[in-house]
Amino acid sequence: MDKIRIKVWGLFNLSKTQILIFEMVFLSIFILLTVFLFSYNFPEHLDSEALAFHAKYTKYISLICTFLIIVETQYLWSRFIQAQLDLISEQKKEIELQKEKIESQNNNLKASIRYASRIQSALLPSDIKMGRLLKDHFIYFKPRDVVSGDFYWIDEHRDKIIVAVADCTGHGVPGAFVSVLGISFLNGIIQNAISHKEDLNPAIILNRLRAKMLDSFIKSETDSGIYDGMDISVCIIDKKNKSIDFSGAMHPICVVKKLQEGKPEIQKLRTDVHSISLIGTGEYAYNSVSFSFDKGDMIYMYSDGFADQFGGKDGKKYLSRNFEYLLLKVANEPLETQNRILQEKIAKWQGNFKQVDDILVLGIRV
Repeated sequence: MDKIRIKVWGLFNLSKTQILIFEMVFLSIFILLTVFLFSYNFPEHLDSEALAFHAKYTKYISLICTFLIIVETQYLWSRFIQAQLDLISEQKKEIELQKEKIESQNNNLKASIRYASRIQSALLPSDIKMGRLLKDHFIYFKPRDVVSGDFYWIDEHRDKIIVAVADCTGHGVPGAFVSVLGISFLNGIIQNAISHKEDLNPAIILNRLRAKMLDSFIKSETDSGIYDGMDISVCIIDKKNKSIDFSGAMHPICVVKKLQEGKPEIQKLRTDVHSISLIGTGEYAYNSVSFSFDKGDMIYMYSDGFADQFGGKDGKKYLSRNFEYLLLKVANEPLETQNRILQEKIAKWQGNFKQVDDILVLGIRV
């Protein structure tokens, strides 16, 4: 509060500390002078009656000055307190203005993010398109924030269904921006293949997607995009020949075979250990694997949000092996039931822990 200064006698701008020193010095001087004047016997030591007369009344003047200094100190102190209150009032008004400004900016930001969420939702495949191409399926999609870094994508090419599930770097707004790029690039790859009457497999799609991502981030001429990218799995379902071609960049899929006798079996198809990013910008070609399916088999494509969620009594991750075992347990259930069980299981596991990542599980009964 020493920044607050008030004018004394119309001459000096003094702070709180300076006022205390100023008044205490003068008060001490006049108190000592008053004590001296009242205790000293002037008539015995002064030959002049005039001096004795003046000395007699000087002590009363000194006493009055002491009293006036005390009054002045109280007055200056009250002025200082008022200056403090005025300063606090101004600071409070400034804080309120800043609060209103921040709230306005926050509301604008929330509105922008909500609008971005609607745009992202519009970019994702519609329920009608998903139902038309996949028939029996479910989607458990739970973004950590308003917008998501996870996305799913579907299209049709030469009577085959192409499905992708991706987990972009980060979550929220940064992840959402990368997801928009991924969706745009995938659409471009398919349209280019259609226009050139090319055949596609998942490996070709991933190789072209990686090339487009590399070209996009390298053009920025900064190092900020080094870790930007995505992990993604791509399946091409050929219902006519009952086969699936699969390729993944750090994203596996699980296949649960529906057996007529015995317990169902789960098979985890491994992926290439290269993300779609600037890490390792050298030449690399993704690989595809093919497998046949029987009617009623379940294909699960997913991000790592479910397995990485912290929870339970020890606050640990759910883990991939537990997630895969859960898929095996629910595989024979109706699709709506599977979706409900997954949601209930992760909600119970999470408890009071915060959601750490976007969650996406796509289940397809072929």
